Amino acid sequence: MVLFLLFCSGGTLTCAQQQKQDTLVVSRDGTGKYRDIQEAVEAVRAFMDYTVTIYIKKGIYKEKLVIPSWVKNVQLVGEEAENTIITYDDHANINKMGTFRTYTVKVEGSDITFKNLTIENNAAPIYTGSEGSRLLFTNCYIEGTTDFIFGPSTALFEYCELHSKRDSYITAASTPKGVEFGYVFKNCRLTAAPGIKKVYLGRPWRPYAATAFINC
Repeated sequence: MVLFLLFCSGGTLTCAQQQKQDTLVVSRDGTGKYRDIQEAVEAVRAFMDYTVTIYIKKGIYKEKLVIPSWVKNVQLVGEEAENTIITYDDHANINKMGTFRTYTVKVEGSDITFKNLTIENNAAPIYTGSEGSRLLFTNCYIEGTTDFIFGPSTALFEYCELHSKRDSYITAASTPKGVEFGYVFKNCRLTAAPGIKKVYLGRPWRPYAATAFINC
């Protein structure tokens, strides 16, 4: 079993900023327009050319969240990183589901931003999208056991903490042939749980895997 937690920190929007954008409020206690994040995502019009904010109040949202390909220019902003939690617990052996269907959040849209919230999968590692996708993680906390960051994307991690909970591998890149950059970690901090003695930075999941740690 692998536990993945992601804490992303970021400021909430000012009143002036909110007035310039559509803002949809989600709350488990019914004080927002939506109780589920998926409901709010489905309320966003397709291919918007301006930013829509989904503001998520504190609470635990057990959802298998999908951001469809026609959703763009959306930012999901939590009220508080530690207490605004999106979680699910699928694992590969449930009905022969396989690793790639065990996501908690699946992002198919473009220009999607997550701020000030936690994404948690307590059964499987983090898969970083499909070939050609480009991802940015800033000031995030990511923890797991084996290959808890894996996939073919070009992804930049800046000022993040990577926390290992097992003597195993942090990354398993499957960078495609001809792609210059796979995983790049800059100014990151690597930590481990008590009793952990040997952690590998990465393993090549596919022949052209590329992972770089810079000033970490």
